[in-house]
Amino acid sequence: MVAGLLAVSGLVAAAFYYVGQPRTLRLAVGPLGSEDARMAAAFVQGLNRDKASVRLRLVLTEGSEDSAKRIDAGQADLAMLRADIAMPSTADTVLITRRTYPFFITRAETAITRIADLRGRRVGVARNPAGNVALLKRVLAQYEVRPDEVEILGLTQEEIVPVAREKRIDVFFSISAVGSHTNNGGLRRLREAWGNDPVLIPVREADALALHYRAIESGEIVRGALGGDPPRPAESLPTIAITSRLVAAQSLDDNLVGELTKDILGLRLTLAAELPAVQALETPSTDKDAPLPVHSGAAAYIDGEQETFFDRYGDWFYIGAMALSAVGTGGAALLGRESANRRRRAMSGLDELLELLAVIRACEDEAELTRLGREADQILTRVLADYAKGDLDTAALAAYRLVIDQVGRAVAERQRALAEA
Repeated sequence: MVAGLLAVSGLVAAAFYYVGQPRTLRLAVGPLGSEDARMAAAFVQGLNRDKASVRLRLVLTEGSEDSAKRIDAGQADLAMLRADIAMPSTADTVLITRRTYPFFITRAETAITRIADLRGRRVGVARNPAGNVALLKRVLAQYEVRPDEVEILGLTQEEIVPVAREKRIDVFFSISAVGSHTNNGGLRRLREAWGNDPVLIPVREADALALHYRAIESGEIVRGALGGDPPRPAESLPTIAITSRLVAAQSLDDNLVGELTKDILGLRLTLAAELPAVQALETPSTDKDAPLPVHSGAAAYIDGEQETFFDRYGDWFYIGAMALSAVGTGGAALLGRESANRRRRAMSGLDELLELLAVIRACEDEAELTRLGREADQILTRVLADYAKGDLDTAALAAYRLVIDQVGRAVAERQRALAEA
C-alpha cells in the first residue's frame, strides 16, 4: 500500500515537473533587420531573462507573406506580420505590435490638396515590403484614380530623400510607424527635402476603405505627432490605420496563448529603454464582430476569463482523489482478505491436532505413538511461527494451548496403558 502511494506521488510530481517546464514556440518573422524582426528578437531576450513559462525561437522569413505560409504549413506556431499584406487562414490575432497611419506628403507648390489631384502625377512609395504598392492602389481605387493615371515609383529607403529633393516625385505615400507615440526620422528628412512646411494629405474615406478591406481600419494622426513648432499636423489628420500583429495558430492551447500574451505585455516596461517601439503594443478588440478574429486564448486573458490552475486541473484532482480512494478501499479489502486467509491457514493446525488426538487415543503401537507425538510437536512449532508472524492472536494461541495439553495427556495416558498391557 505504501509502495503504491509512493508510486502515485512520484507520478504526480513528475506530471507537475513536466507541466512546469517552459514551452518553446516557433515564431516566424522577417525579413532580417526589419522592425518586426528587431521586436521579435527583443521578445526572445526578454522572455528568457524573465524565465517566463513560454519561450520563443525565431524562424526567419522573407516577409509577411512567407511568415503566413509558414504558420499555415505547420512550420511555425506564431508569426509577426502586417495584416494588410497577409493573414494566415489557420491563425488568429494575439497582440497588435504596431499601428501605422499611411498618408500622402507633398510640397505646397504642387497644389495637390486631395487624393483626386494625383491624376497625372508621380507618386513615390517605399518598395519594400511589396504590400506598400498594393495598399497605395487600394487607396487610389477608393477615389477612382486608376493606376494607369499615376506614375508609381517604388523607392528604397536610401532613395526617398534624394528623389524628393530633386523633385522627381510630386508626392510621397508614407507608410511609416508614425502615430501618437512615434516620430519617424524619415519624415523629418522629407521635410528637409521639401521644406519645413510640407502639405499632408489625409485619407478621409478611411471608414469606407475599412468596410471593403478587413485588414484596414480608420484612424488619425494626432496633432503634433510629426513634431515641429508649430506642430505638424496642425490638426488631427484622418487617415487609414494598418496594423502589424502577432498571430498564433488556432491549434495552440488557449492557456498557453494566454500565458504568452501576459508575458509579452509584461515586457513593455522592461524593454522600453532598449526598444521604445514596444510601448506601442496593444491588445486587440475581442468583440465578436471584430474584422480580424482574436485567438480564444488571448481573448480569455484580455477579458479576464483565463482559467486558473485549479480551473484547468481541478477535475483531475477530483478524479485523482476518487481513484486514490478506490485504490485505498480496494487495497484495504485485499489486505483484509489476505489476513483472513492467513488466519484460516494458521488455524488449520487446530483441526490437525484434533484429528491427531483421536488417532493417539486409539493407537496400539508404542513406536507409532512416539511418531504421533513428534508430529504434534511439529504442528506446535508451526503454530508458534504463525504467532510470531502475527497470523494468530492470543485467543487463537490459547485454543492451541488447550488442544496441545490434551494431546500431551493423551500420549502419556496411552503410553501407560500400553506399558501395563
